[in-house]
Amino acid sequence: MPQVPSASLRQRLALILLPSLVVLLVVSGVLQYLLGVRPMLHEFDRAMMDVAVTLADRVSINDQAEIIFDLSDEAETLLKADNVDHVWYAAFDDEMRPFAGARELVWPSTKVVRGQPYVYDTTFAGENVRAVATKVTCGAADCGIVLAETTHKRSRLIRDVLLSALLPVLLLGLGAVALLWIGIGRGLSPLVALSREIGRRSPRELSAIDPASTPAEALPLVLAVNRLMAQLDESASAQQRFLATAAHQLRTPLAGLQSQIELALIEAKDDSDRQALADIHASAIRSARLAVQLLSLARVEPGASRADAVVTCDLSKLAGELADEWVPRALAREADLGFELTPASVAGDPLLLREMMANLLHNALEYGGKGCHITLRTGGNETCVWFEVADSGPGIPADMRGKVLERFVRLPNSQGGGSGLGLAIVKDIAESHHAKLELLDGDGGVGLTVRVSFPVQDSPSASIKAA
Repeated sequence: MPQVPSASLRQRLALILLPSLVVLLVVSGVLQYLLGVRPMLHEFDRAMMDVAVTLADRVSINDQAEIIFDLSDEAETLLKADNVDHVWYAAFDDEMRPFAGARELVWPSTKVVRGQPYVYDTTFAGENVRAVATKVTCGAADCGIVLAETTHKRSRLIRDVLLSALLPVLLLGLGAVALLWIGIGRGLSPLVALSREIGRRSPRELSAIDPASTPAEALPLVLAVNRLMAQLDESASAQQRFLATAAHQLRTPLAGLQSQIELALIEAKDDSDRQALADIHASAIRSARLAVQLLSLARVEPGASRADAVVTCDLSKLAGELADEWVPRALAREADLGFELTPASVAGDPLLLREMMANLLHNALEYGGKGCHITLRTGGNETCVWFEVADSGPGIPADMRGKVLERFVRLPNSQGGGSGLGLAIVKDIAESHHAKLELLDGDGGVGLTVRVSFPVQDSPSASIKAA
């Protein structure tokens, strides 16, 4: 099953904090409404109640004991002088039947107490209205006044207040979310820096992480990682010591064995004995070579790199130092070994760099066959320096070039007698120098070219990180 990536710490903190922020914004909006809109609506109702009470004062009983509503035309005109809302009124007799004003208005079904105006919402003339009903004494009974007004001003007021109040709240909320997101990122920056530092490390860099710049919350993690680094370093050092000791102990008896076999070859008289001794001698040589390669592996294992071994050296000089050893070997195998050397300075461990070149020359001689042309080149440009070993042998198929870089892997039906460690050692040494290893087609598309490119460094100590 594909692994679902977990949410980042920033996302988790945001999911925890954002709901609380949203709740605060909602509460703020509600308070804006309660503190801003409701008092204004109450003042609208109070103004309507005052007008209703004034209209109620215009209800009286004449000398003929008739209920009358005395409102001048000027007062009625002034009452209805509103460019936004429509206003209606009606006067009700002691049986709550309208006898003046808008007779379509009806008395509310709710009980209205004299002296306590009743404010309610209803509909009239197809519109939503706000109405006030109040009672007034008409002799021995009560009469009533209903004042109704459309709610356009109220709706406009609510809209304006909400826009003026909620828009700043919304902008404040967006700003708070942005600041929250940025603040979380700033707060997590030490963890991001820590992850980047760990991510930049090579598998061979097992030094402890400095806890001084680590936040308190991440300190247990850093201490646990440091303990793990120390355990890995100790394990790698033990493995390196074992390889070095074993390889060193093998070299001496193998060298003695080769000498004895060579003497036996000289004294052998029977062809079958001579052939058997030659096979044994070849096996002893391969075993000695394997011991040397194990020593090389030990030098590049984690815990083996030494910062004081890193110096500025010239690849062309290192390659030239190999000529005295490898030209006779090439002649013995009837191979043509040439050097095309251009000065190329690099910061690194000379011992490991020479070992890398020697492994590539050995592979070219081992697998190139008789009559093979081998060339060791060095060079450089503004971005990198490099060396390469090109041969005219059978080469390596493109689909196998990644595989042969693994330890103890050889090509099927390979004619050479190698152990499958040469290219793996070259790969490890290249990685320890932050170099790029490439397996390319040989000159003219024939054979194989192994190139190692080193980035241009400002200082020797930048080339290899001590494990």
